[in-house]
Amino acid sequence: MILTVMIANRTVSLALFEAGADAATARPKATFSIAARPMRTADEYTALISFMMQQKASDATVEGVIVASVVPTLTGEIGEALHVLFPSAACLTVGAGLKTGLTICTDAPALLGADLVAMAVGGLAVQKPPFLVLCCGDMTTLSVVGATKDAPSFLGCSILPGASISAEALNMNAALLSTVGLSCPVCAVGTNTEDSVRSGVLLGHAAAIEGLIARFERELGVKDIPVIVTGEEAALLEPLLDRETLCDGELVHRGLYALTLLNARKIENFRKRYQSFRS
Repeated sequence: MILTVMIANRTVSLALFEAGADAATARPKATFSIAARPMRTADEYTALISFMMQQKASDATVEGVIVASVVPTLTGEIGEALHVLFPSAACLTVGAGLKTGLTICTDAPALLGADLVAMAVGGLAVQKPPFLVLCCGDMTTLSVVGATKDAPSFLGCSILPGASISAEALNMNAALLSTVGLSCPVCAVGTNTEDSVRSGVLLGHAAAIEGLIARFERELGVKDIPVIVTGEEAALLEPLLDRETLCDGELVHRGLYALTLLNARKIENFRKRYQSFRS
């Protein structure tokens, strides 16, 4: 089995894939997540991940682990926990030295978020470039994967506050606005505070996304560019977009799994060295 790990600002999500499966059709055998807490020690993460593995996939034999992190302060502790739990598994990290199959065309390629790389690679497994990857979560990101002669290219992205962050900002900075649960707006013209906030936050967010997509299409000279939607808030926002999209809730983990296939030699070399050491 291959264990994929995404360390985000609020959660650490993990997924187990059958080794050797095709990235385009692979589905996680098990998924689970834990809260990302900077104060937790490696021992605590070891206990939590071990418990979740026992609950979700007690019979799994992990051959390889791949980690993408956007929280550097957590990377070391969680990496140590994974090494303790899976000492015989090759552990890859999304970053320098890992084959991605992408040409990174940003100004500072080394600074590109590991999550954006993983989602772009996941998108390539199910869609030919050019296409956009829309990730709806704490932050909303809209990334462009283009087509070039040598290899697909990550051309850049746009980043804006997510719908939940926008709602929290309203609650914190407007004394008369209470906390409003995010659900599908009844209408654009709200006739009470709750509906007005839902309209502004969700329909406004969807309109901002559509506006960005239209601007991206003009800059790229492409019409009706395919859009892959993912992220924790995808199910809430995707129905509000006035265009057909492909929704993939496990896109980042699909991309991480695809990266293990691209770097299969690293995993095999580690396995040989480990077996030689054990013997």
